[in-house]
Amino acid sequence: MANNPSYCRQKQMLLLTGSFTLFTGYLFNIPVASAIPVTMSDNIPEYNQTIFDVQFDRTPAKLVSRQTMTEVPLPPGSTASDGSGDLVFYGPECRLGIYEGGFRNRDGPIDTGPGARWEGRPLGTIYGDERLVFPENKCVNIKDLHPALPNQVSAYTLTGYCECRFYDHEGCPNEPGEGGFTAYNREDAALWNNGPDDNTLESFSCRTTNHFEEFKYCSIKISNNPTIALGRPASPIDVLKPKSYGNVDDKLFIRRAFNSLGQADCLRISEDIATRLSYYKINGCSCRFFTGMDCEVETYVYTEGNAGKTEKIYGLRQDLRSYYCLVPFGIAWVPRDDLDLEAIADKRNQETYPDTEI
Repeated sequence: MANNPSYCRQKQMLLLTGSFTLFTGYLFNIPVASAIPVTMSDNIPEYNQTIFDVQFDRTPAKLVSRQTMTEVPLPPGSTASDGSGDLVFYGPECRLGIYEGGFRNRDGPIDTGPGARWEGRPLGTIYGDERLVFPENKCVNIKDLHPALPNQVSAYTLTGYCECRFYDHEGCPNEPGEGGFTAYNREDAALWNNGPDDNTLESFSCRTTNHFEEFKYCSIKISNNPTIALGRPASPIDVLKPKSYGNVDDKLFIRRAFNSLGQADCLRISEDIATRLSYYKINGCSCRFFTGMDCEVETYVYTEGNAGKTEKIYGLRQDLRSYYCLVPFGIAWVPRDDLDLEAIADKRNQETYPDTEI
């Protein structure tokens, strides 16, 4: 094989192509990762880089008849360390994980083995036929979830439309000088490095909120040409392509564009973009995508976005036709890059008929 002239020519071409790609990437200051359709930076832990599909229900649990809801004495959850109780920490449902070591007891300061842990839904479940409800602001003593976790929690993850307050005593004492902290769509996988709360927590309480009163705006950019959308070659290969054309749809959603549940109106993706969709960037909100033209629930595909930036290049579905956005949920792993739009958003919040176009 090594003496085959055809093989040698192929190998030479591969080497030349690779060298040219590296050269053009350096010349145009193109990040290596820009050639790969990723949404999160390389410094994010591996276990958080994949966002799985999440369920959703157009009817919030609070609006469901009380006859279909069962109040439970403790929040539903699992202490299993074999993966059977693992939750997807993304979506509007309140979800919490607390761990003896790092996230799921990985990467801690010491090897905790399986370690003590609990992952569950502090306010109950909002999906399925049976709705299990745990009251808001009701105290949960951590010892009742796992006897080995009190004063041993070194990491936590909290996502969804809820805020939780953690205490360093049982019974959630809300007295001046008591330790603890409040969290909302936040993770700390190394409490031992971040403040005085490592191995101190004994109780917590949670409440439903989407912090809509603090929400100002979000934006989404959709395109059939990443190079046009980014204003630079999206990958080293794009440098070799002739001058390209494309369409970009920029939307700015101010707070007034959302209803009382924190949801904006359904928007259609233009046909010329949808059939060649190759780029989108969501800043500051969570958006649900559909194959139907009017966000029909039976055509739901997936949800993307959080309070930070979510960007995807290439490898996207070509059958998405509509979407709507919500006040964000999920952890903002990547900071948003549309802060220059804040002044425009503030002005439009004062207008009688604000536009969504940027």
